[in-house]
Amino acid sequence: MSGFVSATAALVADDRAAPARRPVRTKHIASATAAWERGLAGGPDSRLWLERAARLAPDDPRVRLDLARLHLAAGEAARAAIGFAAIAAQHDAAAAWLGLAMARDRLGDAPGAAAALGVLLARHCLPAGAGFAWIVRRLAARAGYGGFCGVLADGAPIIQGAGRLLGAPPDPAALARVTGIVAASGTGLTGWASRPAAPDAPPALTLSDAVGRTRAVALAKFLPPDAHAPFLRRYTFTIAAGKLRGLTPPFTLRGPDGAPLPGSPLDPADFAGARAVPAARRGAAPSVTPPARGLAIIVPVFRGFVQTKACLQSLLGVAGADRVIVVDDATPDAALAAHLDELAAQGRIILRRHLANRGFCHAVNTGLQAAGAGDVLLLNSDTIVPPGAIRALRRVAYARPDTGTVTPFSNEGAILSYPQAQGGNPMPDAAGAAALQALAARANEGRSIEIPTGIGFCLYIRHDCLAATGALRAGMFAQGYGEENDFCLRARQLGFAHRAALGAYVAHAGGVSFGADAPPLLARNLAVLERLYPGYHALVQRFIRAGRLAPARARMDARRLLAAPGAERVLLITHSHGGGVARQVAAAAAAHRSQGRQALVLTTGCPGDPKTTPYPWPSRLVDPGDAASCANLTFTLPRDITSLLRLLRRLQIARVERHHTLGHHPAVHDIAAGLNVPQHIILHDYGSFCPRLNLLTGTSPARYCGEPDAAHCAACCAADPAGVFEVLAAPALRARSAAALAQAAAVIVPSEDAARRITRNFPGITPRVTPWEDDGAPRRLRPPRQAHRRIVVIGGIGMAKGFGVLRACGRDAAARGLDLTFIVAGSTADDARLLRTGRIMITGAYGEAEAESLTTSLDGDLAFFPSIWPETWCFTLGTAWRAGLYTAAFDIGAPAERIRATGRGFLLPPRLPAARINDALLRWTPNAAEKLITISI
Repeated sequence: MSGFVSATAALVADDRAAPARRPVRTKHIASATAAWERGLAGGPDSRLWLERAARLAPDDPRVRLDLARLHLAAGEAARAAIGFAAIAAQHDAAAAWLGLAMARDRLGDAPGAAAALGVLLARHCLPAGAGFAWIVRRLAARAGYGGFCGVLADGAPIIQGAGRLLGAPPDPAALARVTGIVAASGTGLTGWASRPAAPDAPPALTLSDAVGRTRAVALAKFLPPDAHAPFLRRYTFTIAAGKLRGLTPPFTLRGPDGAPLPGSPLDPADFAGARAVPAARRGAAPSVTPPARGLAIIVPVFRGFVQTKACLQSLLGVAGADRVIVVDDATPDAALAAHLDELAAQGRIILRRHLANRGFCHAVNTGLQAAGAGDVLLLNSDTIVPPGAIRALRRVAYARPDTGTVTPFSNEGAILSYPQAQGGNPMPDAAGAAALQALAARANEGRSIEIPTGIGFCLYIRHDCLAATGALRAGMFAQGYGEENDFCLRARQLGFAHRAALGAYVAHAGGVSFGADAPPLLARNLAVLERLYPGYHALVQRFIRAGRLAPARARMDARRLLAAPGAERVLLITHSHGGGVARQVAAAAAAHRSQGRQALVLTTGCPGDPKTTPYPWPSRLVDPGDAASCANLTFTLPRDITSLLRLLRRLQIARVERHHTLGHHPAVHDIAAGLNVPQHIILHDYGSFCPRLNLLTGTSPARYCGEPDAAHCAACCAADPAGVFEVLAAPALRARSAAALAQAAAVIVPSEDAARRITRNFPGITPRVTPWEDDGAPRRLRPPRQAHRRIVVIGGIGMAKGFGVLRACGRDAAARGLDLTFIVAGSTADDARLLRTGRIMITGAYGEAEAESLTTSLDGDLAFFPSIWPETWCFTLGTAWRAGLYTAAFDIGAPAERIRATGRGFLLPPRLPAARINDALLRWTPNAAEKLITISI
């Protein structure tokens, strides 16, 4: 790894946060930074700590870069290549391109290595070190190149070799590019700048005024890493008002490439003199709807040839527009410019072209000048407008006298996103957009609601609103973002309202025009909006919390479900807490689909904060095979039980499978009866007679209660209500469950142990035992080592799963200096408390698909299941066996039953002291299994 480190040391700044350079403070021991620090310190568990850091901070590519480096050093070139490629594609980081080249080289992919190295050489300034040149020459030669070429940070060229050179030709725009932001600060300017091609070199900035006078800009210290630019050093600058005297605004900051720094040109006086107006303020509304006028569609264009071509193609085939005005904002894409010229020559568009890039706001204003006095539709060039959308927008625009702007639903439409309300939905193609437009029209034809602001990706502006409000304020919002919100807030002060056309849909890619400059520009302009209109953010958040768009989204979801082809439909009722229940529900749904049935799931709307959200929670109907198709079918019970049953009847639900009702209103217990269909009850725990679900006492420490009668159960819950999930008292709970179990078409449990407990508490009920997994499949288990042992604990370890036991074992191992380390493959109720024992490591939460590979990678000797409740199954037990580990557990519940049946481990008496547990974990061998098997509870 040393060669790689030396080669990349000069390619990327070491921007790790300061706490990772100091001894980790105790209270931060469970943080991602602490895990990152431990991973970088080296040692046999470096990978574990770096992987933990990556799980705790999945969006930090710096951690993932170090992890990819570790994989490369460990000889895992394929895995390293995947990591480097992802970082390179997302962040264009030089170190990632070099790492990718080296990983591909080790995989024997010389052309692939050269391709990655070629990007680095063409787009990034190179270090002058001999070590880097040696690596590049070697990789270039393997791919058949005669040498390589590149550019140093000071602009000096590097050419080594002759003939075909890797890295030729260089990309001058990328090498000179400067990114950053400039904003007004009082009557001065402030901001930051960075040069992506040479992040360690402060970029040269020049300030110019309106008449061409220039001054150099001094750069100061650099800011901490930014989430959107984690590999760049952002050098700050401040230009006081005094430094601007004698210059004529507006002011523009430029880098060596001559391009304006995002946020400029600007005049600080515009901001200093702007009067703040509360966002909620509105003027007197117009009382008369004006006569309708023609419509001009304005499409500003800069980059994105494929997206722009698709957008214009969708527009030119749609009725409703008199003119399509395209404003070419000096696109650098020759093919895009030629395509626009061709459309203009054919008379299909009106083309306006800027000689220099001026930004979205200026482009829109150029289009407005060409549009004249009619209605306009401002449209991003990365949209697709399906048939019917413009007609729906126009209908809403003239339905009320006070309407100023109208916006449709979209996959990426801010507050108007669908189906996922928070956005992030994949963009459909033209056919998909047409289908969604037809869906919106069927569900919400002619309907609209007022929204706090229109959304600029597709904004229909009625002519009287435009005439009264005026053009966009480019001086305030520079290249763009927030300018349409400013327009809408100004229109609001004049009495105009902004409406969502609920029967309209337009597809939107998002992020095509601004690219990497988008995040700082967006942050800057949102701050400007809040300064100009105090309370703007709160106004939008109140609208979102009110959920006024939810009914429209739900109507669309319902129609999607009803239109879905399928034969018999089955309803699965469950909770939203994940775990083994979620895994089994997913398996059941998949099994139904394989047999030609459609499985729908009624789960709970997972609250943002369960502690403050009123309980029970709303119920949500989803299709697990296509979760996005019905993300908004939420029912607050018992208020909406009639609506829910009506929809389920229309869906012709043939059977109900009740897996879990945690979090639901009790009304869900009556759904099968309300539909008059059979119900199968699948029991995953003991919520049918234990209000705590798991048969544990509320005492500290908790312990197995022994399953007393209802009176004792009620007393236990009354003495300590913490952890009680059932609203019914124990006697009423048992009575309700007895009736439901007796009426069920089937009662299913996964283990004989669970079946015995159910029968004991509900005489006359004989559950059907259906194991969730096949324990009969052969497994090859490796014996534990005789020296230091690594004990793996798999899953989410809360109190019921043995958090207290595990902590006591870790503390005992440390106190006695035992050759014993515990590794939690997963997460815990309190990572910090366990880590402080010094004998417990924690990987962090994992995805279901990686459970087995993660467990295998931990190089464990045994798997320990410290769960203190009689589990009905335990999926992680199967994970341990598939990973080749013998297992240890307390002699209680299904895990004990399964270990005893297979002989793949040993059992411990419940409530065994930590010291005795550790002794057993250290000395047990497969040959000694019979000595440690205990009598089952």
